[in-house]
Amino acid sequence: MAVQVPSGFLVTSTDPIDGRMIAANASARKNAQRYTNYNSFVGLLVYQQDTNELYSLVDKSNTGNDAGWQLLSDGSTGSSAAGANTQIQFNDNGGFGGSARLTLDSSTGATTVSGSLTIEGTNDGLFLIKKGTEEVAKVNSDGVFILTPKSSLPTAVEGGLVIDNNGDFYVGV
Repeated sequence: MAVQVPSGFLVTSTDPIDGRMIAANASARKNAQRYTNYNSFVGLLVYQQDTNELYSLVDKSNTGNDAGWQLLSDGSTGSSAAGANTQIQFNDNGGFGGSARLTLDSSTGATTVSGSLTIEGTNDGLFLIKKGTEEVAKVNSDGVFILTPKSSLPTAVEGGLVIDNNGDFYVGV
């Protein structure tokens, strides 16, 4: 039943108007005498002070245990990134994760992968290496490593592989 409040109603107390909305701890939130069929309703929001958690009542006949309540907010601010500086953040079993095996240096743009790298796709440019807009090499969807022909030969490097526009293949020794 709704209560009508007359115009000009002034609250002068510092106590909460509805004490059901704040519980000191889980024991107070699950107090069956505090939340009865007469003063509770599905959707009642209760802030648990000791953990900074927000709960919603989902079963008013089950206020005395966890099954009657749904956690809406776990009290974390979400402002801290997972992992250490430069580590890329990812979903780790439903939580934020970070690993030294996957990092990004934002000043240089260098991404580092330590361990195995799996790349899946169906295009011929499945794995593509570029310098600016110039394509340097790629691996196609059949796993074939392809060097991009160069119009001018770069400086030879020991162990380097280059192909020119004529199809001539060079190995640096």
